[in-house]
Amino acid sequence: MKKMTLAFVVLATLGLTACSSQQDNGYKGTVLFSSNEGGELKLTVRKDNCEAAQRATASEDVVVAQKYDSDLVVGACVRVYDDNKVRNVSRSMSHATLSRASIVY
Repeated sequence: MKKMTLAFVVLATLGLTACSSQQDNGYKGTVLFSSNEGGELKLTVRKDNCEAAQRATASEDVVVAQKYDSDLVVGACVRVYDDNKVRNVSRSMSHATLSRASIVY
């Protein structure tokens, strides 16, 4: 029984490590400014890893343009991938689905 538990823990650890390593192809930041320009959303993102302690010292702001998405608002924590695609990571996908379905949680 102990060997089975140990094997399960090792597999779970390897699985979590593999999942977290896929997240390393970009950076996290806070949306400072957004504007809609001809069907594209122009975002100014501060590379601060979405942490308040780093906001004052973060020195790099990046401007990214992408297709309009109403989920990308000022103050949102976003992940910007290497191909300049942006995804809101401020809330989990399950909460986003529940809020769109008008289910109070």
